[in-house]
Amino acid sequence: MLKKTILFGVLLCVMNITLSAQTAKERSVEVSVTTTTTPPQLNFSWPADEAANKYIVYKKELAAQDWGIPIDTLAGDATTYVDQNVVVGEAYEYAFFKEEFDLARQTICVAAGTPLQFVISDMYDIGLCCSFGFGYYNVEACGTVQAHGNSFGTQAIHDFVACDDGNACTDINVTIAPDMFPNSTSWVLKNSQTGEELGSSGPVGTHIIERPKYGFIYAGIEVPALENRGTMLLLIDDAYLTPLSQEIDRLELDLIRDGWRVKRRSVNQNDPVADVKAVIQTVYAETPDLKSLFILGHVPVPYSGYIVPDTHKENHEGAWAADTYYGELTGVWTDNLIDITTPDALPLRNHNIPGDGKLDQDSIPTEMELQVGRVDLSRLNFFDLDEFELTRRYLDKNHAFKTAQLSVQRRALVDDNFMHQFAAPAASGWRNFAPMFGAENTEELDYFTTMKNESYLWSYGCGGGSHISAGGIGNTQDFASDSLLTVFTMLFGSQFGDWDNSNNFLRAPLAQGLTLTNCWAGSPAYTFHHMAMGYNIGYSIIRTQNTSNGLYNTAPQLVHTALMGDPSLRMHPVKMPQDVTAIANQVTETIELSWTAPTDETVAGYYVYRSNSINGTFERIHQEAITTTSYIDTDPLQGENIYMVKTVKLETSGSGTYYNLSLGVDTETSIVLNTTDLTNSFKLYPNPSNGELYLEFEEAYGDEMQISLMSLSGETVRAKNILAKQGRNLLDFQGLADGVYLLRVSMGEKTGLKKVIIMNSNQ
Repeated sequence: MLKKTILFGVLLCVMNITLSAQTAKERSVEVSVTTTTTPPQLNFSWPADEAANKYIVYKKELAAQDWGIPIDTLAGDATTYVDQNVVVGEAYEYAFFKEEFDLARQTICVAAGTPLQFVISDMYDIGLCCSFGFGYYNVEACGTVQAHGNSFGTQAIHDFVACDDGNACTDINVTIAPDMFPNSTSWVLKNSQTGEELGSSGPVGTHIIERPKYGFIYAGIEVPALENRGTMLLLIDDAYLTPLSQEIDRLELDLIRDGWRVKRRSVNQNDPVADVKAVIQTVYAETPDLKSLFILGHVPVPYSGYIVPDTHKENHEGAWAADTYYGELTGVWTDNLIDITTPDALPLRNHNIPGDGKLDQDSIPTEMELQVGRVDLSRLNFFDLDEFELTRRYLDKNHAFKTAQLSVQRRALVDDNFMHQFAAPAASGWRNFAPMFGAENTEELDYFTTMKNESYLWSYGCGGGSHISAGGIGNTQDFASDSLLTVFTMLFGSQFGDWDNSNNFLRAPLAQGLTLTNCWAGSPAYTFHHMAMGYNIGYSIIRTQNTSNGLYNTAPQLVHTALMGDPSLRMHPVKMPQDVTAIANQVTETIELSWTAPTDETVAGYYVYRSNSINGTFERIHQEAITTTSYIDTDPLQGENIYMVKTVKLETSGSGTYYNLSLGVDTETSIVLNTTDLTNSFKLYPNPSNGELYLEFEEAYGDEMQISLMSLSGETVRAKNILAKQGRNLLDFQGLADGVYLLRVSMGEKTGLKKVIIMNSNQ
């Protein structure tokens, strides 16, 4: 936004406008939490803000669509808050507002019959629409709208006559939803005959409303692990299938090991975007739990709208790249309304005319159904490698991060070259990083020079931009020559948020260093606080996009919001178990699993999952975490059994504690079970037992039956033959050590197997 920044400087000097000295940090509430388990409570804290006059606290379930009523209001000097109304094993979402999302409202009382003129102006010629979400103005009297608009450019004028509302004077109600420049909009209400000013927003250049100041956090104590994440569609540019076949296979397996089911489809770079969407919609229709879409390669890029999210009306208002088209599957998208090819400086990709394949919609028509992320490293010719090798390198580091092979400091960096301007975009850094790491672990440092040598799990940078640079941060050539030690980043500046162009600055970070995700955070503000408690980044992206009800923002999101990177990525990788084996024991009809604990990892236990196919549904086959490094499946599936063993870790972040899982390590074996099974023909009780127990048959068999009590390894401990009679048959296995045994009954070709627990303390 370099050109706009210079323009602002000239305007501010000429007009002697005084702007607030707020920084992006002051626009945030940097809230984090520590936990207490006895009694359960969440202990919130944040840095002091001398300018705050209050803190309004909200609490809700994560899925709730609005904040409801506040649970508390605190004094402006507060820096802590304790919630004791919590339960171990549950998490809650909180909002802390110094200033809430609100509308600018003013009421002017004028005599009925007065001829009126309402004039609204914007000093930057961008009106109220389509930069930072949707702003609008509305003038109402006697229950009737007298004036309304949004994208009015420099000025809009409305003439009307004051109605009679039955009172001594008539209320004229002016309401404005501001855009990202609340100081650029001004209005005045005049008597159109005399020119007398009856009401106004104040001097030109003043803020018509205080901007929102807030922080969000999703907090809990020992929250259960997220295990089944749904299905992901891996949509691949078909040019990548052969050169990257091994890496794509590994990516798919990593997704499965992380709790996703995967469907894979490929498309061609020349396919119309409507055909690509048809592929997605077909998979969506046949897959009830389809949650996410991972686009790999230069899959055709949708464009939509007549928008200017970076405010550059002079050369960037038009259709922008819009992967949201692929993730919103039930709304109406059209291509017959917008006809824009001017100004002359507008790039061809931003032109939008009826029937050209570019869509009309400015905002996402309805809520997004799919989390969408894209890795497209084509046309980055500042780099020495071609797009296939850059993508291979991305997939290699993606695998290394997910498998906990990379060592990255859990902290964040902010490089803010805008401060309070443009709705303080760097607030997307400050307010997200505190719930992740605590406010004390976010540092304000230079982006490139710092992260060449020091690692930061998250980072944020903003500055006046072009499609290949951001002022005060760097340019695409810097990314090509350096290797930065940051995994998740956010960047903001003019032009490059519209990312489908060569050497684009938003895509470039993914081609170097450790970086795996990036987004254009600042227009709008992004919310990533869910990730501190184990959610994947795609979940946070879709929550940002589906915020039309004012949950995280004040207006519907524009179509340009996008994630560059793998949408499945989580913040806290855990080391996996090693050397997992599965051995079928045909004697006991069990499968014995064993593994080695990961080194240098804090382990709370292990989870074992089972499926009959690597692409099937993996279900956990036990209740509590296993604290040893072995497990016996006493009830395996007939035929093939695919097992997956995951490390369980109690993770601590700036948002509390939760149980976190490694990727699974899979192994498989087959077992042939006796098809003439006796297991369901008898009861065995009491169980647990001191060794004296009853074998009860529903009918008399009249034949001799062999009874074997075995250890879990299959070794026979006791054996006897009985004549199986109807009703109870006493078995005496007293004197055995406490433990778990298997009772096997055999009669001819028929067998039955049940688990027995011996506990001598029951005597």
